[in-house]
Amino acid sequence: MRRAYGAVGLMGAAVLVLGGCDALNTDKTPDRVRNGTSELDLTVTGRPTPGSLSITEQVLARLKARDVGGLADLAAEDKGSKGDAKRWVTRWGKAAQHPVTAHFLLGEKESTVDVRFTGERAALSLLLKDNGYDDEYGVVLSEND
Repeated sequence: MRRAYGAVGLMGAAVLVLGGCDALNTDKTPDRVRNGTSELDLTVTGRPTPGSLSITEQVLARLKARDVGGLADLAAEDKGSKGDAKRWVTRWGKAAQHPVTAHFLLGEKESTVDVRFTGERAALSLLLKDNGYDDEYGVVLSEND
């Protein structure tokens, strides 16, 4: 009987270890497809880092999808709310349906990305704040900064 409990315990531990390693995940969809960025008609100029490019692509994908909640989730800590995201989607959602050019100007703790949508006279300026991690950014949605 003790061996049965021992075997069950070992099996349980193996499942926890494998589950933590993502070995049981059968979804092999590439991140770019899963987060919607593969559908963007995006031209990039300047010298983005992988992190600044990734957050910019995600912002553009959320605007294109008119996803207020998803856009709010990308905000830098305390630098945007669902209301700010809704204003952005209202203003830029239609323009985001067209091809876009993003020009990256990198700084030490924050980066600026000038976004131009085809057919739109005004440019969207993204301010990306370094979240304090290695090349990981959040976007400033609030107009106070």
